Parts: sequence; structure tokens; C-alpha cells
Amino acid sequence: MIVALKMCAHIALWALIVLFNFILWFLFGLLLTGRNEKNRSIAFTVLVGFFLYYSLFTLFALPVMYRWRPLSMLAALWGGAVAVICILSLILNRRVIKPMFAELFKSVWEHKAVCIILILGVAIQLGVVLYSYQFTLDAAYYVANVTTSLRTNSLGIYNPYTGDWQDHFEMRYFFATYAYQDAVMCRWLGTHALIQTKIIMASAVIILTNMVCYLTAKELTEGKERAVPVLTLLFAGLINFFFITIYTTSAFLLTRTYEGKSILANIVLPMLLLLFIRSVKAGKTEGLLFFVVCIGSTVISNTSNMLVPAALAVLFVPYIVRLLAKKQVKEAAKNTAVMVMCMLPGIVLALVYVAYVKGMFVFYTYPR
Repeated sequence: MIVALKMCAHIALWALIVLFNFILWFLFGLLLTGRNEKNRSIAFTVLVGFFLYYSLFTLFALPVMYRWRPLSMLAALWGGAVAVICILSLILNRRVIKPMFAELFKSVWEHKAVCIILILGVAIQLGVVLYSYQFTLDAAYYVANVTTSLRTNSLGIYNPYTGDWQDHFEMRYFFATYAYQDAVMCRWLGTHALIQTKIIMASAVIILTNMVCYLTAKELTEGKERAVPVLTLLFAGLINFFFITIYTTSAFLLTRTYEGKSILANIVLPMLLLLFIRSVKAGKTEGLLFFVVCIGSTVISNTSNMLVPAALAVLFVPYIVRLLAKKQVKEAAKNTAVMVMCMLPGIVLALVYVAYVKGMFVFYTYPR
């Protein structure tokens, strides 16, 4: 009985930490969506805030890491910045927060059966993922990286697998500071590294994946058919569970949930598709939101540097050709500018990595 109560207490605590993350992402997202009535969706705001949060985090993490400063300094600096940003967001958007939640509660009340089905579907995915044993080498890297950062109060100086000191930063991971945010969160809340990665972030990834899937289906049906997004989520859940090979996003979602590549496959690329659908329907490209997602993707996974530019080309090039065929040259030029602007972060970082591999430069982990 005591063991069961302790486990329930732990689960409740973990749920609160997940909620804490979503509150942060919501407040960050409001800075970009709060002034636009069309974007005042809680789910959409959380998704935008997720990418803005990581985009801004890396601006603090990289200088601290490059100058060999400790994790504790990054935790303090980022903690102060987050507090300021959240307070600013609350002040600027105080009039829109209450209506957003009122609309959400009204929708939930009017469609209780649908919401129960959605919650059950997501809960089943969470149960399966959180109970499973993720034993890949990459999965071990994320846990080890957070653990090493916490134990040594450092950032990227020690090899997560062996604990050996590294004389230079590994460029494959230098700009992908996603794991260091987990270390910061552990520093703030006293959470164990394994809990933060395996439980907290895995739960967040599952929920965010379902959010972007739901919003995409809703966008395609223009919100007229409420059953379609629900059926889409249920169908996507079946696909994720029963169509797993090394080549599918489902394999990453269910077996490597909290890794950067899983977030890239299941949140970043679908988010780009969602933004593109919204832009085509509105006849106006949401360049700032595209750019925030693309910057945030480089923080989450080094693989984004190749896949995101490719995805942007797949989405935008046919659309630009279509605009040119209709002689909408001005609109085609705007979309071309957005595409190029959003491709640049990934292309630049990919070239930086190539230069590192070719021995053109190196960032040392000690003064020289």
C-alpha cells in the first residue's frame, strides 16, 4: 500500500513537471500568437512556444559552453531570462489568456465524448512508451549527457559514454543544445536525469506529436468536421504501433521518443507542413513562424540541418512554380525569400560541421 502511494505521488509529480514545461512553452508562444486572433489556439501556441523556447535557449547556452562556464551559470542565466520572458508575456497578453481557456473549456464541455476518446488515445500511447525499455546507444547518450553535465557541472567537456575529458567540443553536438536544456531543468527542479529524459520529455514529445497531428487534420477540414481530427489521431496511433520499421517515424516515436531525431521526425517536419497548409489557405506565408521552427530544429537535432532545408524545398518549390505560372511574381518572390531565409540556419551549420570534419577549425575545451 505504501509503495503504491509513493508511486502515485511520483506520477503526480512527474505530471506536474510536464505541465510546467507546457506552461512555459505556452507563455513563450503567446509572444508570437497573442496578437493574432487566428493563431489564438492553445495547442498551436504551445507548439510555437516550444520552438521559440529552444531557439532562445541556445543563444544563452552556446556562449556559456564556448567559454567553458559551468552548468550552474547557464541554469541561473536562463532561469532569469525565462522569468522575465514569462512575466512580459503575461503582461502583454493578459487580456487574451482568459478567453483562450474559456473557449477551450467550452469546447471540451460541448464535446465531452470526443475529448475522452482523445485523452484515452494519448494515454495509451504514453503508457506503452513510458513502460517500454529504450536501450539504443543514442538513447543512452541523451541520458548520459544530462547526467554527466549535472555530475561535473559542465557542458560538453566530458565524454558522456566514458566520462573521459575531451580536449575539444564535438561539433556534431555543439550546436544541438537540446540535451543541455534537460540538464538545466534537472538543476532547477532536482529531477533525476533518467526521469527528465525518459519520463518528462518522452511524455511531452508524445503529447506534442498528437497536437500537431490534430491541428493538421483540423486545418485540412477547416474545422467543419470535428470527428475527422479525432479519427485521424486514432488512425495515426494505429500506424505508430503497427507500422514500425527502421525507416518510419513511428519507430523513433515509440522506441527513441526523447531523442532529437524523434522530435525532428514527429514534430518539426509535421509542424512545417502545418504552417505551409495554413499559409497556402490564407494566401500569406507566416515567415516568422517558419523561421522560429527552423531555428528551433537546429537546436534539437544536428540532422535537422539537412532534412529541414530539404523539406522546405519540397514544400515551397512546387508552390513557387505554381505562383509563377499564375504570374503572381511578387508573391512568388516573397515565398522564395521565406524559403531561403529558413534554409540558411541549417545550411550554414551543415557547412560548419563539414569544415570541422575537414580539420579547418576546432573549439577547444580549455584556454590556449
